[in-house]
Amino acid sequence: MARRERTAEELAEEVRRTRAHPYGVKPLGNLILSGAVNCRDAGLGNLKQTTDGTVSEIVSYCTGESVALLSATSRSFYAFCHSDEVWKPLTLFALRKDGKFFFSDNWKQTYLNTRLGEQAPKHNLIVLDNFYSDTLHHIHRDSSIPIPAKWTRTNNVERRHASSMSKEEFQELYEKPGKPVIIQGLVENWGAFKKWEWDYLLSKWGDVEYQCEAARLTMKEFKQYCDQQCDDRPLYLFDQSFCSTSEGLSADFEVPEYFNDDLFSVLGDKRPDFRWLIAGPARSGSSFHKDPNSTDAWNACIRGVKKWIFFPPSVVPPGVMCSEDGADVTSPMSLVEWFSNYYHRCDEVDVPPLEALVQPGEMMYIPNGWWHLCLNLTSTICITQNYVSNVGLKRVLSFLKSMPHCVSGVPCERRESLYTDFREALSSNLPELLQQVDEEEKKDAKPHNEPLPQGDEGGFSFDF
Repeated sequence: MARRERTAEELAEEVRRTRAHPYGVKPLGNLILSGAVNCRDAGLGNLKQTTDGTVSEIVSYCTGESVALLSATSRSFYAFCHSDEVWKPLTLFALRKDGKFFFSDNWKQTYLNTRLGEQAPKHNLIVLDNFYSDTLHHIHRDSSIPIPAKWTRTNNVERRHASSMSKEEFQELYEKPGKPVIIQGLVENWGAFKKWEWDYLLSKWGDVEYQCEAARLTMKEFKQYCDQQCDDRPLYLFDQSFCSTSEGLSADFEVPEYFNDDLFSVLGDKRPDFRWLIAGPARSGSSFHKDPNSTDAWNACIRGVKKWIFFPPSVVPPGVMCSEDGADVTSPMSLVEWFSNYYHRCDEVDVPPLEALVQPGEMMYIPNGWWHLCLNLTSTICITQNYVSNVGLKRVLSFLKSMPHCVSGVPCERRESLYTDFREALSSNLPELLQQVDEEEKKDAKPHNEPLPQGDEGGFSFDF
C-alpha cells in the first residue's frame, strides 16, 4: 500500500505535540526506520553532492532578500533557508541605526520586523515531510533537550564562608596559588540579592538600554526576547557601563574586602573595562576563555543557577583550539553542543577539571589564566568584576609589556601604551609598591654571565 502523504495540518499538529523541529526536519538516523525517501537531494540540484554543512555555509553568504528568494525554489532550500542560524546573524548585522531589533517568535519574523517595521508580513511556517538532516536538526536539539543530570552532578570546587576566612587567608590559600573557590556569606547582604527580581528591575530600569552582544536593547526588550526565544545560543546581556547608565543600581552591591585592592583603579576612567552586569536565559553563558589582561575576577550570582567548569592554565579543554599566544580561541558554536560532544572527554585530559553549581547568593573566585566555561541552567542575573591586586601586579605588568596585541578593554590605539600608562600611574600613586615589584623582577632575572651551578659529581646540573 502506498504511503499516504500527510496534510499540512497533520504535520503542524505533530510539531506542536512532540516539540519537534518547527519546520519538520528530522535526524538523518530516522530515515533508516521510516521507509521514506529523503526529499533533500531532489531539491538541491548539483549541490546534492555536497554536505549539509556546506549548503548551510553557502546560504549564510546570501543577503536577506536572496535567502527569501532561494527558499521559494524547493522544499530542500526552504529548510536550509529557514534555519535560525541564517536569520539570526542577518538580523544582528542589519540592526537599526539605534542598535535595536524587535524579537517575535523566530528570527525570520524578527528580521522582517526589524527591516520593515509595521509593514512586515507575517511569516507562516511550512512543516516539511520527509526531510532529514543532522546538521539542521542538531541546532533545534541543542535548543530544546533537557539538561542531563550527569552534566551537573560533579561539584568539586571548594566552598568557604566569609565569616571564617580572613583576607590574608584567602590570599594565601587561593589567590597566590591560583585556586578557584566559592565564597558564601557575602552576596546575601546586598540590596541586589534582596530586591533584584525581574519585575523590580523592569520597574526601575526597564527603559534603560544595555549591551546585549551586538545589539543594544532596553531591559524590557531584552526580557521580551528571553521569554520568547528558543535559541541554542541565546543572546547574553553583558553591559560594562551599567553603573553610569542605571541610576541607583550601583548602590545595591559592593566590592568584597577580598578584592578591594584593585590597582587598575589608579588609571581612573582610563582603566580597561572591568565590571559587567550579566543576565540571560537558560542555555546562555560564556564558552571557554581566559579572563583578559591576566587579571583575576569574581562573579556574584544574584539570581539563577550557573554551571562552571575550570581547567588549569596549561590544560586546553577538549574541543577547544587556540593560537600559541592565546589571542585566537575556537570552540563549538553553542555551550550545549560542547557538553553533548566533549564533556565526556574531560576524563581523558591529564588534569581533570574543577566543576561547580553556583547557587543564588554565592560568589565564584576565578584565578587568572584558568580556562573556564559558564552555562546558565536557569534565567540568571549576575555581577562580575576583574581586578589587579598586589599579588598579581607583577604578572599583569609583564603581560601588558610582552603581549600588547592581546590587551583588551581599551581602544585599539591604547593597547601599546597601556603598560606605560599603568606604570606611570603606579609611580605617581603607589611608588613604593612599584619599586617593590621592580626589585622582585630583578631578582627573578638571572644575569647572563652567572656561572652554571655545579652538581655533586662536579658535572653540570640544571635547575628549572
